[in-house]
Amino acid sequence: MTNVEMGAMTDIIGGVESPLLHVHKNRCVLVRHRHGRCLRCAETCTTGAIATTDDGIAVSPRLCIGCGTCATACPTGCLEAANPTDEELFGQVEASIRKSGGMAVVACSAARAAFAQADGGANASACATWTADGVPAVPVECLGRADESLVVQATAQGAARLVLVSGDCATCAHHAGGTLCDEVCACAAALLEAVGATSPAERMGAEEALAAFAWAADAASPQAGSAPDAAAPKAGPAATVSDAASSEAAAPPNAAASLSRRDPRVRTAVRRSAPKSKFVHVQADGTLPHFVPERRLRLFNSLKAMEPTERGAVRTRLWGSVAIDTDLCRSCRVCTVFCPTGALSRFDAADGSFGADFRPTLCVQCRLCEAICLEGAITVSDEASTDEFLRGAKRRTTMPPLEWNPSGPTSIPTRMARLFKTNVVQDPQVTLKEDEVARLREYAARRDEERRSARKAAERRNR
Repeated sequence: MTNVEMGAMTDIIGGVESPLLHVHKNRCVLVRHRHGRCLRCAETCTTGAIATTDDGIAVSPRLCIGCGTCATACPTGCLEAANPTDEELFGQVEASIRKSGGMAVVACSAARAAFAQADGGANASACATWTADGVPAVPVECLGRADESLVVQATAQGAARLVLVSGDCATCAHHAGGTLCDEVCACAAALLEAVGATSPAERMGAEEALAAFAWAADAASPQAGSAPDAAAPKAGPAATVSDAASSEAAAPPNAAASLSRRDPRVRTAVRRSAPKSKFVHVQADGTLPHFVPERRLRLFNSLKAMEPTERGAVRTRLWGSVAIDTDLCRSCRVCTVFCPTGALSRFDAADGSFGADFRPTLCVQCRLCEAICLEGAITVSDEASTDEFLRGAKRRTTMPPLEWNPSGPTSIPTRMARLFKTNVVQDPQVTLKEDEVARLREYAARRDEERRSARKAAERRNR
């Protein structure tokens, strides 16, 4: 991507800001490092508002319909849907669950048009509140708006059924959203299965939903907090944020709000986030600012609230398992500098050892660390441990003290030492000090002892 390689992504992604979509530019993977490989927003955008071209990435905010599919695909929370906001959407789903005693229905614009046509078109107004068996259908532009945190939080709140109704996705211009919704449902089901729960989410076409439920509409009493019509004019992003803030302040506290504050360590990570109005380039420790997407907090707290007894491994697009090959690593710790959430952080111990800590709870599987590692020492797996995620576990990788500088005088011996897995390789052109040799040998002995301990622990677990 030409314009991305030139480092222009800050202005590019910022150009899609609109009343329908909020943008946190400093969260974008390609803003944090131009060699990142994330283009998920462009790959899933249903209208071409964010697209890839021969010249790179192009944005056309006038094409945005506020479907929120790009926000669902974005791993770091750079893009936030505002049509409706997460608070509005989750609040409506929660209200439906309470009113019906366990059921919520989410319907896309194409499905609602089908309901209106079946009703003779009498209540086709954009402000109509459609109900399924008396339960208000939560309106969204596209089912790509729904993400795993919505499904898991609905489960934690006691939903027995979460019906996602769409038009014919195969013929819809926004079919990418329907495809992503299928992936979300499968991922949410795997997550819930890993903790011993069953997903309440089910997909339905509009015709199937018409046959399954009795639909009605009341144009006189629109649903509070419903999604605005994409064609309706708005005052601008500031007015949207202000309205959302005032409505949130007026609303009574709910389970969604309380769940997002349950874990103090994750909340600390959120407090470290840069303010919206200020782009902080570097923190005091030399790393870029860290943040945790609100949706990740909802997911984490909803899973914890269910108090799961089973915590198995799961394949997911939401968080990963990071492994660092210390035989390839050259200890630069650049991965900790650019990690968006602080899932990879550096440590320096009193005994002189150093390296990186990995916290699965904070990983969002953006794969930036994997993309920018100069030695290819980092791999990110999409199979992760739910137990590690929920416990807030920390995995420590002690890095070798060998520093390989391709243009430095010790490049050959240090590189060969890695290749032969030995303490030091003699080179007539390089003289290593005695304390350096001792330090290398001490590190090798410590690493061998750690590996022996790990093998013994594995053997005890397998007995």
